[in-house]
Amino acid sequence: MESEYERSEDLWHRFLHSVLAPDHFWEPRADVYETREAIKVKVELAGVRPDSILVELAGDGRTLTVAGAREDARHEAADRVLFHQMEIYLGPFERVIALPADADVARDQVDAVYRDGFLLVTLPRKQGSSTQVRVAIEE
Repeated sequence: MESEYERSEDLWHRFLHSVLAPDHFWEPRADVYETREAIKVKVELAGVRPDSILVELAGDGRTLTVAGAREDARHEAADRVLFHQMEIYLGPFERVIALPADADVARDQVDAVYRDGFLLVTLPRKQGSSTQVRVAIEE
């Protein structure tokens, strides 16, 4: 019952958001996580053509922007007469993702792979940097 409530709350939020701000971009869901070697950003983009995706790392290295558009297939759109349920966003999207404050990214090695509806952006750490430093204690 709780999951059904969350689902209906999400649908209501989407509806209000589209009515109140119809020109606003939709925001795909994203995971941001770290490995020993890199920061990884995984963005859910099912139905988006890879050639319509733009990935930009800000000049200060603090944010990653993923933008583009999901278009409706023209042959499907022409066949539709009546909608009973609409949950899939179409049109332009933009997601600005804040990276960890201590991210020290090797900008020339950033990589993005689109597979099975997910975009995986890998932001390798600069050589010699790490998120953890052991400090020696002097006696």
